[in-house]
Amino acid sequence: MLKRRTCYCKINRLGAILFTSCVFLACVATGIASAMINESSDPEKRAGEDMKQSMLEGSTGHGVQVERLEKSSGLNYLLYTPKVFELENKKNKDRRWPLLVFLHGAGEMGSGSAMGLVADGATGCPQVELHYKRAILELHENFVVASPRTDKGWGDASRIKTFTQNLIDDKGLRIDPRRVYLTGVSMGGAGVWRGATTGLFAAVAPVCAAGVPKPSDIKVPVWAFHGANDQVVPVDYTDRSVATIKKADPSLEIKYTRYDESPGPLGYPGYDGHASWMQVYANEDVHVHGKTFKGHDGPDLIKWMLSHTNKKK
Repeated sequence: MLKRRTCYCKINRLGAILFTSCVFLACVATGIASAMINESSDPEKRAGEDMKQSMLEGSTGHGVQVERLEKSSGLNYLLYTPKVFELENKKNKDRRWPLLVFLHGAGEMGSGSAMGLVADGATGCPQVELHYKRAILELHENFVVASPRTDKGWGDASRIKTFTQNLIDDKGLRIDPRRVYLTGVSMGGAGVWRGATTGLFAAVAPVCAAGVPKPSDIKVPVWAFHGANDQVVPVDYTDRSVATIKKADPSLEIKYTRYDESPGPLGYPGYDGHASWMQVYANEDVHVHGKTFKGHDGPDLIKWMLSHTNKKK
């Protein structure tokens, strides 16, 4: 009987050792597989993984971005408010916030959820960077940001005006009507030229705008951006826009940043040079597609915007 118990004990100990060894080997294999995935040679896959990790880690300094419907214009939109929004409003009943309205490009068109604006192809745009809590400090600490979504394009200036005016009139947002700004990319950049005629904005920033404005209609300060190598919207669009606006009104403040080279948007091969927005809203040079693209105008753009107020309000 004693010998049998001893035999059983030895077998149990041997089983335990074998089990522990298997677990250890499985962990090692998992670690190797994970390392192989992380060392993927696909830069866009790595960018996507970095994006997900950034979303999980977050930043304690960011506020919240929620989806809403603006009924009068019929536009679904994403609304961002800074982390200290509620606290500051309680501390100071006279506190007012600057508003930045962002108009998306054709790649994000749609009539569904405004979360469709948070797309890989729009990486670098305000609504995407705010969603993943990696927007530049100057933006996420200081602004209320509204990003509407359209399925009809931005050709109707009155719709942009209605949308923006109703946000200004929303008492819960406490928007400063003197500090309302407009920016947008590609199709949305063309929308910026139209929105600039509404009288609501203190300054505007069209990026790789897919359209040319009527020069005499532009009466607000402009900072335009475009990549010289844009294969989707030729840089000539913005070259001509800036030149004709300056000629129409030499006293109007108009800045123009013409990047020598800009990246293409993530997931859009053949769209080289079109994603100049990655440089516009950033605070460091852009590393994507295995290359480094010079330009990080985000902080300066925000400071420039805030240096202007709408004297009519």
